[in-house]
Amino acid sequence: MKIFTALTTLCLVAAAIPALAQTELNTRPPVGTRPAPGTRATLSIARPSDLSTYRTSTLGIDLGWGGPYGGLGVNYAHLVGPSTDVNVGVGLGFGGKIGIGLRQYLSPRRPLSPYLGLNLSRSGRLDNLTLTLNEDTPSEEKADVRFAPSALLHLRSGLRWQPGRVGLIGTLGYGVRLSSDPATYVTSTGVSPSQRMRDLVDILSPGGIELSIGMSIGLSQ
Repeated sequence: MKIFTALTTLCLVAAAIPALAQTELNTRPPVGTRPAPGTRATLSIARPSDLSTYRTSTLGIDLGWGGPYGGLGVNYAHLVGPSTDVNVGVGLGFGGKIGIGLRQYLSPRRPLSPYLGLNLSRSGRLDNLTLTLNEDTPSEEKADVRFAPSALLHLRSGLRWQPGRVGLIGTLGYGVRLSSDPATYVTSTGVSPSQRMRDLVDILSPGGIELSIGMSIGLSQ
């Protein structure tokens, strides 16, 4: 009986040794992964682009009406978060435009994402723009219009489709003038411009409805 008990004890001990060894191996880091003496272990931090389908840096080309960078503009955008980019740009319009903006994407992990945006822009000076109504008729009206520089706040929304390095951005927005009416008139008759002339100038003045489409070209990973 004593021999049987001793043999049983030896078998239990023999079975326990490999289990203990395996447990120790599982709790130890693999060879070569231990930090060197005197160094601290660091955690990798995800970049904004790791959590988004968009490239960290993007070049944009915009074409449309009423945009913060004019009717034809270029801009550079940089991701500051997985769903947020900051963009700066310049463009051609009535007197040219320059500005800075922010876009917040609602579904940055998907190729197609809605976005909301804000832009501050400044339009330049434009002198001696001649407008004519009812040309070659007895009621013909001409006016020389000058536009002073203007500051604008653009409220924007749209869709970004980015299936790869090259994508498209469609935008619908509205530009709010932060400064006074930039237009001044010099009419051919010396009288105040008609309401039709004022309506035409208002359409051409900075601000109002934006309808634009742009190309988004990724510059980095």
